[in-house]
Amino acid sequence: MRRRRVYASAEGLHRGIAQVRRKGPAAAPASTAVLAVQRHDLAGHPVFTLSPPKHSPPAHPPRPVLYLHGGGYVRPITPQHWGFLRWLARTTGSEVTVPLYPLAPESTCVDTLLWVQSVHTQLAKRHAPESIHLMGDSAGGGLALALAQHLRDTGQAPAAPMVLITPWVDVAVPHPAAEHTARRDPMLAMAGVREAGRLYAGALPLNHPAVSPTYGNLSGLPAMTVFVATRDLLGHDALTFAQRVQAAGGVLDLHQGEGMVHAWPLLPVPEAKVARAVIAQGLSAR
Repeated sequence: MRRRRVYASAEGLHRGIAQVRRKGPAAAPASTAVLAVQRHDLAGHPVFTLSPPKHSPPAHPPRPVLYLHGGGYVRPITPQHWGFLRWLARTTGSEVTVPLYPLAPESTCVDTLLWVQSVHTQLAKRHAPESIHLMGDSAGGGLALALAQHLRDTGQAPAAPMVLITPWVDVAVPHPAAEHTARRDPMLAMAGVREAGRLYAGALPLNHPAVSPTYGNLSGLPAMTVFVATRDLLGHDALTFAQRVQAAGGVLDLHQGEGMVHAWPLLPVPEAKVARAVIAQGLSAR
């Protein structure tokens, strides 16, 4: 995949960042008869909402979902993300809030997490906080987890069950098996991934819980569904995280995609249909 060339070296990552800054994020979908799309800006960054049209309300009020996209904290939202999010809103009838959070290196962990927290605060004014599902893929999964930890640590109402898709929970990627898996990973490479983590951390150490939430307190978090992949160099750390959540008494539904690659539930592969059915069932349950 072309993206792997971006992550093949630190220099390649910086060239890739410069390229996507010139190009900008993928355009949000337009409103249609079956999907309403709205935008507002928060502190200079757009926040989109995808939802069922108001003229055709669903049988139940739409469930609020706060979705944080992946991209190594340095790359913007992609057409693949928007395709998945269109499916999510249409299939589950959810109201999906998609903040295009500030990226590294222009913004680092402290400021990015604060901005995402402000998005959640706005959303919690319109929906009961305990009804909001946090969801994200890759770096967005790590950011969603850091947000959930913040909500717990500040005494706020816990979120509804979370969905983490091949989450990046430790930016240092320390698992000893990751180097071996990296040779079979067609999407990511170690040097660029670690450089992206360093850029996102800024002045914080790589093992700071805000940067790498696997090092935070993993008790008292919402129930979560976690998808991992065996050809994903981030998968080993995600599995270790899942085991630690379960050891801390957390409720975690783990789905391991054998032979799958990073972010596979977002891709046009047959196995993604199974993963999406799991997600839809969890969000549609009443």
